[in-house]
Amino acid sequence: MLADHYNIVYRHPARTPIQLRISGNRVVIDCCFSYNRRALRLFHPLPEQTAADLIEAGVRQAWSGVYRLNLTGLDDEPPVFVQVVIHRDRRRRPARICLKRLLIRPAHVISPVWRRVWGVFKTGQLETLGTNWAPAHPGKMVLPIGLSPTALRRIAAHEAGHLFGLGDAYDAIYRFYHGVQGKERYMMYSNQEVHPEEIVMLLNAHQTGRMQFFPRSWNRKRFVRGLRTDIANRITQFERRWFARRAKDRQTPQDSNESSE
Repeated sequence: MLADHYNIVYRHPARTPIQLRISGNRVVIDCCFSYNRRALRLFHPLPEQTAADLIEAGVRQAWSGVYRLNLTGLDDEPPVFVQVVIHRDRRRRPARICLKRLLIRPAHVISPVWRRVWGVFKTGQLETLGTNWAPAHPGKMVLPIGLSPTALRRIAAHEAGHLFGLGDAYDAIYRFYHGVQGKERYMMYSNQEVHPEEIVMLLNAHQTGRMQFFPRSWNRKRFVRGLRTDIANRITQFERRWFARRAKDRQTPQDSNESSE
């Protein structure tokens, strides 16, 4: 039974937005979310869904499922059933999710200013410079506007992994551009699908109260090559978004003039 391996107790339940509830071989990821106004508006081109609806659907679809965690090493180990439950009420302090205009930074989870930076001294991970995770302080999810419904669901599922206590597996700068081989289809690598290892990391994060990280290593040539590619991609991305924004701003006065005539 999964409950024999994990006994998760939260020091401050009323201030812990995301809590795991384990019964037998079942896990409920109980989430309390709140959103900014933009995320609560109807999401174009869908007539009856908001961005918040799509975000929650993406998180539930990706992380809910049946997993074989192989905790005992036995072939006949029973599967574990995982269910994501999301609330928008104020039953406890929620994790904040915002939809914003982002020119350079991609989607991310960020901690409050007073929790940033010092996490790297606690964990030795550069990833905690911006996200110093703890069960009572999972951070704020920030997603860019302009995504398609499919992209929004998938990216939200990945960022939810950070709220749950998992680090990245892909070749980010804070990982020295080291992508973990063999994990290319993991949710924390490419937004593809949640694997049993990621569920185990989630459980360990809430059991220990510490964020769980994928392994990384330093290689100078790889880092220089990755940095050059990263800078070029970010410049290109910034130019596209900047020119698209200018084109939209120019179009708005013309539309208003035509309507007034």
